[in-house]
Amino acid sequence: MQIRANPRPKPKISIQYLQDSPDLADRSIKDVRERLRIAGDKLPLSEVLIGWQVPPSMLKACRQEAERLDATLYRWHPLLASDGVFYPRPEWRVIGLHGEPLTGFQDMPDFTFVCPNRPQVRAAVMERLENLIADGAYEGLFLDRMRFPSPAADPLGDLGCFCPSCHQAAARQGLDLARIRATLQAWGQSAAGKRDLVRALLQPLEGAPDSPQAGALKSFLRFRCESVSGLVRLAAERLQAARMPVGLDCFSPALMPLVGQDNAALAACADWVKLMCYAHTLGPAGLPFELLALADWLVERAGMDGAGALALLSQATGLPLPADRGALRVGGLSSRALRVEVGQGVAASSAPCLFGVELMEMEGVVSLDPVQIRDDLSAVREVGPAGLALSWDLWDMPLGRLDLVREVWLEGGGGSKGVGR
Repeated sequence: MQIRANPRPKPKISIQYLQDSPDLADRSIKDVRERLRIAGDKLPLSEVLIGWQVPPSMLKACRQEAERLDATLYRWHPLLASDGVFYPRPEWRVIGLHGEPLTGFQDMPDFTFVCPNRPQVRAAVMERLENLIADGAYEGLFLDRMRFPSPAADPLGDLGCFCPSCHQAAARQGLDLARIRATLQAWGQSAAGKRDLVRALLQPLEGAPDSPQAGALKSFLRFRCESVSGLVRLAAERLQAARMPVGLDCFSPALMPLVGQDNAALAACADWVKLMCYAHTLGPAGLPFELLALADWLVERAGMDGAGALALLSQATGLPLPADRGALRVGGLSSRALRVEVGQGVAASSAPCLFGVELMEMEGVVSLDPVQIRDDLSAVREVGPAGLALSWDLWDMPLGRLDLVREVWLEGGGGSKGVGR
């Protein structure tokens, strides 16, 4: 009897598809299926991550196509924001440092976050997961929006949460949130305090505090991380008990402290982790978007010039940044900075770690060119992530970019001379 060799493992390449959009229900099912089929012919897809408002007939077509491609079908699921069925109540919202509920980006429901420490939120989140498990439409879940809102636009006012449930949960851990809140409010009264606050927001959580104020902030950041990780752990255990693998959509490592994510703790809950290392995105979670918001706040509220603000952020994150805010806005982060960032994420993660690379085109948000894509892929390939997560929606990706991914990532085609920029 001839013994066959084990088949070569499929490269780990995930692709996000069909995010919620006003025109989603009107798209042709034939076109939706064909686009996924083309992507699968160009790349050996291991996971298809389908959005949360997809009509049943469209979902069925994608499931059939994923089966043909031998790819696992995941639901792309916002955990702590609206998914169109789970509508968070206004009284569940995250409470900022000044006691006000925090609104979402552009008042969008799927970017309006609720607090993971509220018992009603935890019960509603778990009930929603139970319904998805019972539905049986998905093989796995890809959890997104499992965080606090980013305070980058206003690191004082938008830092949360200080709701009654957080006060109670913190007290059980020996933390007095009222005292921490008063300390942070006082710290932010001076320009120097504002600068130190931003530094401390971005420093590693395990770093030793160099002032009582920084110590209070770091205690609060750890508490937020434990709040998020605890709920994610609970969700992942239930899903994995139902034999549904779990992927996590995480902020880029340098930005994780801003939103209450701890790479190591989250990786311990998951089958794999995607890092949103969006180096050229001017939208939530994009590195330029979040860093520019912090830089603008330092200029407008802490008396810094643009170059000084970016130098502070570069030192705090460990990332080489442009000296000019305009350059960061237009060109994003260099491939050298991206290599550093993904390397940090891979080193901290015990689960397979995917490089989340933006490949879509969206006016005013993402604009890419082939040289830059090649350089970024080539640079990150050197640090050895487990694979790629092509983001954040195949529907808006020029399909020629998938050929570029195949050439650089799978066939080893090198970058241009701009790789080290």
